[in-house]
Amino acid sequence: MAKLRLILYTATVLLALAWLSSMLHTRILDISSPYPSVAVTFTEPAAAPADTIRIGVVSRFPSNVLYRGYQPLMDYLTGHSEFYFELVTSRSYRSTVHQLAAGDVQAAFLGSYIFADSRNSVDLIPVLKPLNENGEPFFYSVVVVREGSLYLSLEDLHYSRLALPSEDSFSGNWLLSSSANGPVLSDYTLANIDFLQHHHTVIYEVMRGNYDAGAVKDRVAREFEGRGIRIIAKSEPVPGSPLVVAAGQRQQELSDLFTRLLLPLNPANPEHKRLLNSWDPEFSFGFTTAATEDYLHLITP
Repeated sequence: MAKLRLILYTATVLLALAWLSSMLHTRILDISSPYPSVAVTFTEPAAAPADTIRIGVVSRFPSNVLYRGYQPLMDYLTGHSEFYFELVTSRSYRSTVHQLAAGDVQAAFLGSYIFADSRNSVDLIPVLKPLNENGEPFFYSVVVVREGSLYLSLEDLHYSRLALPSEDSFSGNWLLSSSANGPVLSDYTLANIDFLQHHHTVIYEVMRGNYDAGAVKDRVAREFEGRGIRIIAKSEPVPGSPLVVAAGQRQQELSDLFTRLLLPLNPANPEHKRLLNSWDPEFSFGFTTAATEDYLHLITP
């Protein structure tokens, strides 16, 4: 009898999980409502080490996406060091810079553009940057449109409705910049341009038809290629978003720690690959060292 009850209980739990998974999948693909988010509750460990390192992350994705991708990385750092690493999110890219300046966080995963833009006001040291699938330390910004759209190139965007992510992101500045990092929108002043909060929101609003085109990071666009969008243009290579530390007493200590724990990770190693794949997709291919000079060309003097 006890065994039968156990079997019935297990079957009930599995059916409930299958129903929940189906509902979430349906909501994510349903573009008739605003971009879906999932309420996530995190519980701090009962006894955390007294020496806590807080790491900020720019708000390029919705909070549940950030936690899903970055919290396992925090757990790895905690498990392989004498520190407890705490993830600190913010409402904007600029807020993360303010957190670094105020000492509220000791390190952060910044965007490439905002690092270059804030380097003169805040003393930040880039330590590592992620590699792409080709083993290169770059990403690309891309312009996406709905599948079936008549827009074929940037030249078609003169009178379009454009969605861009944060004004402090590279993708949010690329089309408006006069730098050498790609095409500019200097001749597209008749376009209707809106800045949205997240890269995923840009994709979602383009898929819903609220905008004709949008600019996002290439890896975000690839998540949705063949599922409602296509890419019509991309930028020149952009140096990967840096992991930075705030200048100060712990600068060298943290730089050495991140280098020791993250730089050796190699996706060719099956164990490393499983670990990297449990983090944000931006980190799936490992890291290389970063330097301030890598980013200076992103800002026009």
